[in-house]
Amino acid sequence: MQGIAIRQPGSWQAAWARIMSMAMPWLLCACASSAPTQPREVLDESSGVTLIVTQHPMVFARPRVDVAAHTRDYVTLVAAEEDRSGKYTAWLIAHRWSTVDPRMENTTDPAKPQLHIIADDRDLTLTRAEPAPGFLARSDLLFAPHAAGAQSAAYAVDEATLRYIASSSRLLVRADADALTPAYTLWDDGRAALQSLLSAVGSPSAVGLR
Repeated sequence: MQGIAIRQPGSWQAAWARIMSMAMPWLLCACASSAPTQPREVLDESSGVTLIVTQHPMVFARPRVDVAAHTRDYVTLVAAEEDRSGKYTAWLIAHRWSTVDPRMENTTDPAKPQLHIIADDRDLTLTRAEPAPGFLARSDLLFAPHAAGAQSAAYAVDEATLRYIASSSRLLVRADADALTPAYTLWDDGRAALQSLLSAVGSPSAVGLR
């Protein structure tokens, strides 16, 4: 019949495949840029301290089926670099929290200040800073959870320790203050963001502080 275009079977699929193959690199770049890992530089106006904070924390968890189904204990670890008038200190901030009803819990001993990070074959023992640094109160900057009974502590570390953590393939967390024996396993991986933080503080042009 004249005046009627007969499209060969599969021709539109082939055209769509060619378009998608050309657009895929751009789409992949857009997806990668939508999840930035560059650290945040923030000023704590109450103390005058500048903090360079990782863009994404590491979150560790353990199930608590002994109490209720679908409940967990968590430890959120946030890496930060403190600039106090040109004096730099690296920190790990630990937020311990749970979805267990706090009225059913009595498993912590605040007199035990150590936190253990088992990174591959090493046990990295960190001691809680006393007194706590003033910026610890800035929960809005440090990914503090909105959970009843959450406890936060700061641990001074060196950059070599942070680099070892960031490059480790297996990570666990234990707390001396915790009466329960199971370790926390990695739940939400923030090692890429930690690597970005370390790259930034090691490069003067990255954050303009050193």
